[in-house]
Amino acid sequence: MERELIKIVNPTAPRVSKRTKLAPRKYRSLRHKRIGLLDNNKPNADKFLAHVGELLKQRYDGVELIPKRKMTRTGADFLQELADRCDVVINAFAD
Repeated sequence: MERELIKIVNPTAPRVSKRTKLAPRKYRSLRHKRIGLLDNNKPNADKFLAHVGELLKQRYDGVELIPKRKMTRTGADFLQELADRCDVVINAFAD
């Protein structure tokens, strides 16, 4: 009787950690800032941004949230207006 060998292969690469600096911040705090929440119209992006928005409102006084939904990849005519209107914009990609 011949034995059959099964070879198990792990396709994942070893985990690598790297220390990096945060991007420079324009504001020390988000208190009293206008924050755009840009949803890319993928499933659950709206739920994620709603959650982030609630956390921001709990953490920072006077935050104004400005939610926007981008309906198509090319339908981004309002992006400059959103950037001009907001102090900070958070863009969410989800599935």
